[in-house]
Amino acid sequence: MKNYTLAALAALIAVPSIAAAAEPFNGAFVGVQGGWQQDKQRLSLDNVDGSSSRYGDKKDGFAYGGQLGFDTKVTPQIVLGVEASATGRTGSTRFDDGVGDAFRLKQGRTLNATARAGYLVSPLGLLYVRGGYTNAQFRINNGFDSAHDNRGGYTAGVGYEQFLTKQVSARVEYNYSHFGRDSIDNVGDLVAADNAAVRYNRNAVSAGLNLHF
Repeated sequence: MKNYTLAALAALIAVPSIAAAAEPFNGAFVGVQGGWQQDKQRLSLDNVDGSSSRYGDKKDGFAYGGQLGFDTKVTPQIVLGVEASATGRTGSTRFDDGVGDAFRLKQGRTLNATARAGYLVSPLGLLYVRGGYTNAQFRINNGFDSAHDNRGGYTAGVGYEQFLTKQVSARVEYNYSHFGRDSIDNVGDLVAADNAAVRYNRNAVSAGLNLHF
């Protein structure tokens, strides 16, 4: 994940000498992003003795990643675009039932494919909304064994992007992501449970830089 971010950052530094002067919000772009991310999970266990257990927590972390996309100015003030991004996050979430059973849920990479629609509040400033598909990877660990899975869902957000030069823009963005309820397969060796499921939501605020072509 960090390699993708470093590659995108290198592009921001190296490519301006060969990129054409782009019309604002009308063409391809590549960029980097970073910021705050809060993951909220609820873990449900159906135990082998017939009882059930519920755990929940939310944790903050630093999110980082990169993006690439394409914008089209469909009218003098309306912009439509598509974007693909990949992000990672530091930290993990701990679930503890208070009697010695503890589990840790770690967030892995997240892949996003979204569309956005924006309104030019100035020739160089775009206010926009975003929405689309997201896929997150997570791993649950009890200190001895681990199980992992990928989970698809939706993401939606709002943001503002401002051109700083003819080719470089900065943006700030808020996104909410929902991954629904996901069963973790083959969890019997991980916990004393017949079934385990995770409900997973996310809030994120990020800032980014884009290089436009």
